[in-house]
Amino acid sequence: MRLDLDVLNPEQREAVEHPGGPLLVLAGAGTGKTRVITYRIAHLMAQQGIQGDRILGITFTNKAAREMRNRLQRMYPDLDPMPVLSTFHGFGLALIRQEHRSCGLRSRFPIYDDSDVRSVLTEIVRHLAGMSQAEARVDDVKGVISRWKSQFLAPERALEASADSFEELCARAFLRYRDRMKGLNAVDFDDLIQLPVLLLEQDEEARKRWSGRYDHLLIDEYQDTNSAQFRLARALVGEQQNLCVVGDDDQSIYRFRGAEVEKILSFRKDFPAAHVVTLERNYRSVGSILEAAHAVISRNPNRHPKKLISQRGPGSPIPFLICDGEMEEASEVVRSIHEARRSGLPLSKQAVLLRSAIQARPFEEKLRFYEIPYTIIGGMSFFDRREVRDVVAYLRCVVFPTDDIALLRILNTPRRGFGGVARERIDEQARSSGRGVQEVLKDPQVLEKISALSRKGARQLVDALDTARAQLAIDGRKALCQLLEDVKYDDQLKEIAGTDPMELESRRSVIDGLLDSISHYESKHGPGNLQEWLRNITLEPRDDGSEEQGEVLTLMTFHGAKGLEFPLVHLVGVEEGLIPHRRALAEDGDAGEEEERRLMYVAMTRAMDHLIISMARQRRRYGKDLECEESRFVLDIPQEHLVRREIQEQERPVLEGSSARERLQQMRERLGEVDSNES
Repeated sequence: MRLDLDVLNPEQREAVEHPGGPLLVLAGAGTGKTRVITYRIAHLMAQQGIQGDRILGITFTNKAAREMRNRLQRMYPDLDPMPVLSTFHGFGLALIRQEHRSCGLRSRFPIYDDSDVRSVLTEIVRHLAGMSQAEARVDDVKGVISRWKSQFLAPERALEASADSFEELCARAFLRYRDRMKGLNAVDFDDLIQLPVLLLEQDEEARKRWSGRYDHLLIDEYQDTNSAQFRLARALVGEQQNLCVVGDDDQSIYRFRGAEVEKILSFRKDFPAAHVVTLERNYRSVGSILEAAHAVISRNPNRHPKKLISQRGPGSPIPFLICDGEMEEASEVVRSIHEARRSGLPLSKQAVLLRSAIQARPFEEKLRFYEIPYTIIGGMSFFDRREVRDVVAYLRCVVFPTDDIALLRILNTPRRGFGGVARERIDEQARSSGRGVQEVLKDPQVLEKISALSRKGARQLVDALDTARAQLAIDGRKALCQLLEDVKYDDQLKEIAGTDPMELESRRSVIDGLLDSISHYESKHGPGNLQEWLRNITLEPRDDGSEEQGEVLTLMTFHGAKGLEFPLVHLVGVEEGLIPHRRALAEDGDAGEEEERRLMYVAMTRAMDHLIISMARQRRRYGKDLECEESRFVLDIPQEHLVRREIQEQERPVLEGSSARERLQQMRERLGEVDSNES
């Protein structure tokens, strides 16, 4: 294996060639982080003779893991064995599957996503505190339990430490939730980290077995780790402490998901022998953008000192548009977008970034008005659609016969006589007898206690599931299609769609897309092995299809833009109360402001050539027009890097009928929407 390191700058090369021991690479935005990780892995194999499967690389998304794997394959097409590249949760799943007995699980276990967990907890909270509390507080209870699990706090200890009635409710729900999940032989996302950590920390043989598998551990986006992930990494690192972490504390923006910026800030404390390399040469943005961004982030007191240096020239000052109102702001931003498009910059190379998705409304109105195609990143996921969740639940019932949550979801979908009373009776019988719901539905004594209509529906459902299970290994897609036909699921689609034939066809096409996904998987992995497909779609971040949208403008939140770049970026609504967000300041004080400052920095450094910042002097909130002030972060930017422009409201007469249509046509022509041949 040969490796050309001349393509690296001196700091990148220093990180790549580090001989061993703990290494912290502080990689600022646009400094070639992925290249460093990829080249370091390649260097370990090419120069140090480390076998690929002795190297473990951890990323935070499957997309990042795929990108790293693809880069290595381009460098070494015949590379074998390939390094192990995975997310934290993916690695945790692999460990649990091999150590399932030690983790207290049977071999075939489903992974419950947020919706499944919510369903389990809704039932538990309803039993503890009634339906009204379940509907009102289940998400809060779910969040508290997740936090306790990430802190490795046992439910018994949580109950002892309860400070008020709500914490007591959460602790009691946690106790039942733990037992319920054990009975279901299921795990949630938190378990994918917690169970491996507990095993490796409590079982010395297991720790030696797993830490002995890998000579080097590399972690990407280290600023996004939490205590549980840190403990997993520490348990996997052997005595040589060959741990390389790459990240940027200035881009730690996921505190609300449990990320702890303290982990990257305290790396040298956790590993005193650590070597630190700082990457400051930025290959993405022009100098004026980096200077402005540094002016914002440098005011954070808790950060590693660093300043990005542009390799692309000085750039031009940043326009700051001060608009009379939110509609004026939207009009000016859309006008600017179209001007850039007419000048040769495709819509796909532009983005509008918002602190909160709720700010999108006026921009959507203007974009629709001028017929400019756009996509919103963060809208409803394909896998979150009602009909998709139903069909996936049916498949889970076939693959995992003891998956009661999936079964209860489709028990009366479509309607087959199971009202609330019958459903509760079946669920209670399953719990009290220690059997799965499917097994209970086959018990004649239980069926005698429900209505004739419910009995008939139960028998038809169980027969359909059994038939599909028998056919699954032959052709998974065909088995699922037949199951949906047997249970008359199309009746459910007709009920959802009502009298709208387009809605019905749309939902049918969504199911066709899901079936196509199964066909594609089976063509690669053989028929019937759909438990792995189910796990993949549960672990994989939801794909909104934005990468295949083609020539469209992207609207997304500051958080959603992390890791992306665009030649032209509009930061809109840059006002006090929005950025920094009033809730962050109220709930987290100084720490909240620091996180918001990092969020502003991330948003600014998405821009490559041009950054335009805007605000509205007046914004409508809670039914009232409220005065707005420019964000304190704008005030931090030196005036030589900022050009202020006042955008005044233009008085326009109200137009009706043909006059309105003529004005619309004129405006579209001025924006170039109408081709001269059609004028």
